[in-house]
Amino acid sequence: MSIIERAAELLGAIERPNSKPSAPGELDPIERAVSESAESSRFPAWERAAQPDAKGPAEELKAKGLPAGPTTKTSRIVRVDRDLLRRQRMITPDGERTAIAESFRRIKRQILANVVSLEAGAPANLVLVTSALAGEGKTFCAINLAISIALEVDRTVLLVDADVAKPSVPRALGLEAEKGLIDVLLDRRIDLADVLCKTDIGKPTVLPAGTANQHATELLASDAMRVLLQELAGRYHDRIIIFDSPPLLAASEAGVLASQMGQIVMVVEAGKTSEAALKAALDRVDSSNVAGLLLNKGEAAALGYNYGGYG
Repeated sequence: MSIIERAAELLGAIERPNSKPSAPGELDPIERAVSESAESSRFPAWERAAQPDAKGPAEELKAKGLPAGPTTKTSRIVRVDRDLLRRQRMITPDGERTAIAESFRRIKRQILANVVSLEAGAPANLVLVTSALAGEGKTFCAINLAISIALEVDRTVLLVDADVAKPSVPRALGLEAEKGLIDVLLDRRIDLADVLCKTDIGKPTVLPAGTANQHATELLASDAMRVLLQELAGRYHDRIIIFDSPPLLAASEAGVLASQMGQIVMVVEAGKTSEAALKAALDRVDSSNVAGLLLNKGEAAALGYNYGGYG
């Protein structure tokens, strides 16, 4: 079976009902974590969801001696380099109507249609963007998908740089980031709010990869990571969380992440990715969670999409 045939098969393989809209007045998670008043910071970000009555993920972590969230809170808004985005042919919120912007509008429709109830299985608002090999444009696709979804009236987006060995999201956005996901998983004194980057291009918020660690795979498979995903996805279903993952055939972290995601988007480089590599990558994930294959750096008439490159 060819790549295009496989892509067409996967794109039509999953049909899920639309999610229910958020209840009026429901608090937004990352906005609250980043900008709420100092008075509410008396509870750590991971703990606030459990206060005051119910036992939640934070208490479960505490019982196991795992990080339950720190007490220090800060707020920061970072400036995205819009000129850099344009040079990379990425979407900008105030940009023109381009072929790439239109392509990702069509792509996000299926992603949003797949967002279902959070009661069964991995939440569908956890979306992994990956590829078989390095250099196929997964970061380009992850950033454009995040920005495009953020343009929705009723959706907000958290973009997680989960390529912890070779993080590239901050560089592509022109941001400076030191601590991030790995640091939160390692150190209970670090509040998630302290490492989030609220961008100045609207609703997208970025969670950097953080400090490189030789045990990153184990950290991503830990209870601390599971609880963090529960907090991000389970309580705040109006937000779509996009993970820029390592390539599946290049890093073990990718398979660990994929096992915790509700949707997987596989980026395929036109004219380069072999069918053998694509098949090997697909064999490492649950095919029922594959929302589709994105043909990057070329045209795919069968899919109706035209994607730009990423240098």
